[in-house]
Amino acid sequence: MSDRSERPVQFGAVYFRRSAPPERDWERDYQMAKEDGVTIFRHWFSWSAIEQSPGVFNWEPYDRQLELAAKYDIDTIIAEMSDHMPEWFIDKYPDAKREDINGKKKVNVMNASCVVGGAHLMCIDNPAVQDGIANYLRALGEHYKNTPGLYGYDVWNECSLYNPNNVCYCPETEKRFRIWLEKKYGSLKELNKAWFRFSYTSWDQVKLPRFTGPYPEFFDAINFQNDMQEHWFEFRCKQLREADPNHLITAHGNGKSHTDIATNAGDDWRYSKYVDIWGYTFWYANKCNTVMGGDIIRSTAEGKEFWRAEALGDSDWNGRNDLVDHIEEKDFMSFPENIRLDAMMSFVTGATGFLNPRYRPLLDGDLFHAFGWYGPDGSRTERSAVTTEMAKWCNSPRARELWKAKPVKGDLALLVLEDSQALCYGVHKNTKIYADCLCGAYDAFIDSNIQSDVIKLHQIDDYDTIYVPYPLALSNEACEKLETWVKKGGFLISEGCFGYFDNKGHAIEWQQPNRGFADVFGCTQQKAHLGPDRNKELVVFSEKGPVQGGIYQQSYITGTARCAGTYEDGSTAITVNDYGQGKAMIVGTMPGYGYRRHRGESTRRWFASLLEMAGKKRHAAADNNTGIVARIWKGKDSAFLWVLNMAEHRQQAEVSLDPSFVKVERAELIRGLDCAMAKDNSVRVGIENRDAAVIRIL
Repeated sequence: MSDRSERPVQFGAVYFRRSAPPERDWERDYQMAKEDGVTIFRHWFSWSAIEQSPGVFNWEPYDRQLELAAKYDIDTIIAEMSDHMPEWFIDKYPDAKREDINGKKKVNVMNASCVVGGAHLMCIDNPAVQDGIANYLRALGEHYKNTPGLYGYDVWNECSLYNPNNVCYCPETEKRFRIWLEKKYGSLKELNKAWFRFSYTSWDQVKLPRFTGPYPEFFDAINFQNDMQEHWFEFRCKQLREADPNHLITAHGNGKSHTDIATNAGDDWRYSKYVDIWGYTFWYANKCNTVMGGDIIRSTAEGKEFWRAEALGDSDWNGRNDLVDHIEEKDFMSFPENIRLDAMMSFVTGATGFLNPRYRPLLDGDLFHAFGWYGPDGSRTERSAVTTEMAKWCNSPRARELWKAKPVKGDLALLVLEDSQALCYGVHKNTKIYADCLCGAYDAFIDSNIQSDVIKLHQIDDYDTIYVPYPLALSNEACEKLETWVKKGGFLISEGCFGYFDNKGHAIEWQQPNRGFADVFGCTQQKAHLGPDRNKELVVFSEKGPVQGGIYQQSYITGTARCAGTYEDGSTAITVNDYGQGKAMIVGTMPGYGYRRHRGESTRRWFASLLEMAGKKRHAAADNNTGIVARIWKGKDSAFLWVLNMAEHRQQAEVSLDPSFVKVERAELIRGLDCAMAKDNSVRVGIENRDAAVIRIL
């Protein structure tokens, strides 16, 4: 393992997948990678390509990668691809194949990213699959535990089921579901009551629900799948740690907790606690701001080091033909300056690694010639030139002190409620509306140079101001925790229909808001319209101007609260109330959704005003520039100011800093065109197009 004090940032890519690159190029590629500042390679160690017959392992091409890594001082991460099942194993255990929602067994197909068979085919709930995976992982760890150049293992690529089609309904999974339910409810009588089924007479009659809908059994199935995938993730980590206690365990999620917790167990908060270094995949399919992706993963890492584990480096050719519309994002990373910005948007959130899923592109399959920084023959390109510059800057003596600092806590936080995401999935058959509300609120804050961290309920005590997007479903426990938090001094800002449902999909019949929140918000519901089709263009007239909303419309009768906004008909749309030592605001619609759709200036100003209402100042602000994002890091002896330039042209920005948070006495340029101190605790800085400037504040 390398000395991280000498290269604090891991810069590299996935290199070897069994089908590529060709062996004749390996040593040349390693030598070039070393010259270009690459510090780490990750390789896919596919079970199906290694255990070629029962108990017979072919390690030779993989051993060669470790030998070359040691020779050229490049760290190695072994990606354990235990979900790639050997052909003989599939043939031996045909009943262990995953079963889809329609009762059909999965078919053995090629993996597009590796060109081996058996990917995502078999269900780990089956004991034979568990034993096979455990035997493979133990063999892997035993073989490499004393190998020079090995940095660690990457467990369960992207830590999710990828899409709902991979949720399994086989008999072994249903058996585990029944065990899970019996532990939760204690008896069949209680399950009948909870599920409104009434007539189960045997646990054998209980099935995994094969429908999507806002019913108790559907929510139980979501929670079960999340619990089981966490269990099997821990299982994989345990096998490797026991076989090889000498090396680190890493993993990277799919970076889509804003959409995927309910749909396919993509809850990044669940997995990070089992590993030494956490990370994430991020590309256009994540459908959120790139900085938001990093901010979510920093939150899920909960203090651990994290990496941008997969970042594209060229066009994507998959699914493209003359019968479909052009998707611009598929070509976005073919432009070197966009790769540079992509990296800087990851680093500004605190990532200390940046890896491409392709060093050079694949040569076979649907993803041929896609994503790579280098050419199909391994030659340098204009894209690799920009990554070389960044890699060498990251690990230069000039930048070394920077990486000892860390991003500061956000000005406020956005609260992820997995029960609300699940309700959105049950009602709307997807999680898009939930994600739009969350992402839109994040976009409005970042466009206002307000750092909004993305958190879960167990993290709220670290923040004094919280915005809650799409808060429709809450458990009683969540309500109690939030009520106590406000009473102790927190400022809660909620979108409409707060806690309208419990965490079982029950639309609560008594007073809305309910479970004590009529007192917290100081108001009661006058009426509600829950039709997103009618409410797409809903506008609220706030004290700061018009605010675009959408999805639902809830109006209020004020009690102790004051009215802070109305609908067009004059009914109350926003209330603000003092409660205990804290304060609570509710908006009867979804401004996050409204900003996601329209990105209007008036709505942005309203979001910006929420920080003022909380009695707080922005840590760093650059109001007079388009596409400028400023962030502060703090270290032991100094602070650092990051200034991102999203624009396609150079910019000069003046960034004012809150003097109570950081005092500017001297400014030293670490990256960028130029910098100078300005009046009123400000820094003036020049930034290259689609790049970042970094200034050390002394």
